[in-house]
Amino acid sequence: MIASPEACLEGAPSASQAASRSARPMWRRPWGYPESLVVVGAILAGGLTAEWLLGPPPPLVWPGSLFAALGLAAAAVAGWLGRRGRLARFFSSTPLSVALISAVGLLSLLMGLTPQAVPYPSPSATLGLGAKLGLNHLTASWPLTAVYLTTLLSLGAVVTVRFSRRRPAFVLTHLGLWLLLVAAGVGAGDRAREIMRVPEGGLEWRVMRSGGEIVEMPLAIRLDDFDLEEYPARLALIDHATGQPQTADGRLELWQIDPLEPRGKLGDFDLELLTFLPKAVSVDKDTYVQTVASAAVQAAKLKATSRSTGESYEGWVSTGESFRPPQPLKLGDGWLLAMTRPEPRRFVSKVKVFTQEGVEVEDTIEVNKPLKIGSWAIYQRDYDSGAGRSSSWSGFELVKDPWLPMANAGLALLSAGSLAMIVTGRRRAG
Repeated sequence: MIASPEACLEGAPSASQAASRSARPMWRRPWGYPESLVVVGAILAGGLTAEWLLGPPPPLVWPGSLFAALGLAAAAVAGWLGRRGRLARFFSSTPLSVALISAVGLLSLLMGLTPQAVPYPSPSATLGLGAKLGLNHLTASWPLTAVYLTTLLSLGAVVTVRFSRRRPAFVLTHLGLWLLLVAAGVGAGDRAREIMRVPEGGLEWRVMRSGGEIVEMPLAIRLDDFDLEEYPARLALIDHATGQPQTADGRLELWQIDPLEPRGKLGDFDLELLTFLPKAVSVDKDTYVQTVASAAVQAAKLKATSRSTGESYEGWVSTGESFRPPQPLKLGDGWLLAMTRPEPRRFVSKVKVFTQEGVEVEDTIEVNKPLKIGSWAIYQRDYDSGAGRSSSWSGFELVKDPWLPMANAGLALLSAGSLAMIVTGRRRAG
C-alpha cells in the first residue's frame, strides 16, 4: 500500500528542524569556512596591531632569509609527519586556502586604491592613521607579511599532507608555487639592483644611490670601448622660413634611407640616393669619406628633382658631428632636405670586470646580453644619447638575485604540472 502525500509530510521534519540539525556550532572539528575566516581575520588584526606598535618589519637578509626558508621547509615536513593531526589537516584544508586567497585579494585591492610611499616612511616621520596601519606601504608591512607567511605554511601543508603519487599534476603545481613564493618573498631582501656609470677608458667600482649615497661595490668595471650601431636615418623637408617640417594629413612626412631601394618621393621632390655612408667624416663641406672613428656620423649624397619645376639639386646631407651642426641640402622654393637623428639599433660596451676574489673577466655587454660573474649580472643600461656614438660613458645595471635558481625551479615545476594536467585531462576525456 502506497502512503499518501499527506502521510509522508506528517513524518518528514519541518524546515526549522532541518535547519537546526544542519547548523553546526563554531569551533567544532573539523573547522570549515567560518573558522577559517575568523583565523585569517585574527592574523590580519595581529598584523595591523604589530604595524601600529612596532612599525614596518625589518628587511630579511642573508643568512636570516636562509633560516626562514629552512623553517618553512621544516614546517612542511612536520605537516607530513603529523598529516593525520587536526592542525595539519586544517592548514591543508580548502576553507583556509580560500580565506587566505581572499585576504591577499583584499590587501591587493587596498594596495591599488591607496597611494604607496616609495621609499617607505622613516620611523621619525609624522604618520597618519593609514600610514601607522601600514596601508601606504603594504608591500613592507606586518599585515601582508603575516598573511604571506601563513599562506606559505598552508601551501607547504597542502603539498605534504595531500601528497599523492596518483596526482602528479597537483603536487607539481603546488610545490612549484611554494618554491616561487619563497624565492620571491623570503629572498626579496637579498636582491640588489645598482646603477653604475663608467667613463670610457676609466675604471669604476662605486655607485651612487638616489639619496646621493656613494657605495663601494664588490666588483669594478673598466670600459675599454663603446660602440653604437644605428638604423639608417630618415629624411624630412624643412621650411627654411619657419623651420617646421612638412606634414601630410597632419603627420610628419619622412623618407627612410634604404640602399636597397635608392629611389623615393618626399613632398614635391623625387629623391635618388647616390651614396650612403653609415660611418663618415667630412673632409670639407662637399666631401664625406668612410671612417671607423667613434665620432663618425651618417652621411648621404642625394639627388632631388622637383616634379613641378623639373629642377634638380644634388649634394650631401648628414646628421652633424660633435664639432659642427647637421648639414642639409638646399632645395628650391625655400625648402631644405635634412637628415633626422638616427635611431640606435645596437650599443655594445667592451669591458673588463674585476672582483674582490681576484677574478678577471673580459667580455662585451649589450642589451639583453648581460655579463654574469659570480652572483652578479651586469646589464647594458644606457649611454649619453645626446652624444650618440661619441658618448664618453656607458651606464650599467648591476643585479644580484641569489634566489633566482629557486624561482626558476618553481616556474619549471609549475610548467610541468600544467603539462601533466593537460595530459591527464585528455586521457580522462578519451
